[in-house]
Amino acid sequence: MSFETRTTDDLIRIANAGLGFTLNATSKPMDDLIRIADAAREKGAKVTFTHLSSLSAYDIKRIKMVSEGRILGEQ
Repeated sequence: MSFETRTTDDLIRIANAGLGFTLNATSKPMDDLIRIADAAREKGAKVTFTHLSSLSAYDIKRIKMVSEGRILGEQ
């Protein structure tokens, strides 16, 4: 199932349910990625963002700070 086509609100609902998923980080604006990371942190969901190399080091650090380790990264 591709999560890239889901709305940000849908992804937040999924994370709020405590469910994990994999998402291409280039498919959403940075503010949306931050909101998803925050929802994952709040409910303990494991979310994996792929294609992190396309983001700046600053943006990756922002995601890490918000998620408190709930977001995993892979290429």
